[in-house]
Amino acid sequence: MNTSCEPKAPEGAPDPERLQLTLFVSGDSPFSVRTVRRLSDLCDRHCPGGYDLTVVDIYKEPDVVFARGVLAVPTLIKERPFPVRVLIGDFTDGPRVLAALDLPAATRH
Repeated sequence: MNTSCEPKAPEGAPDPERLQLTLFVSGDSPFSVRTVRRLSDLCDRHCPGGYDLTVVDIYKEPDVVFARGVLAVPTLIKERPFPVRVLIGDFTDGPRVLAALDLPAATRH
């Protein structure tokens, strides 16, 4: 599942400010759904350059899990902007997640 939040760069031009995230979850359990919702809400409120969130179900895409070396779920990989960061957990500590993603803590609308 891919989720995007505007604004976007012009077609074909990579946006260095746009957040690129990959989230690994275990199926569509209530915990996984809550984790996706929590992360999307944080990004919606705190990501001024927009974001792309790819959700990988470990049961449906085990080859991706193996290739990326994911050992626990939920695991979030911040692909861009650099540096790459890996977060593991339920993402309930909003300020800590924002700090790990290098996002401002002040709410943006």
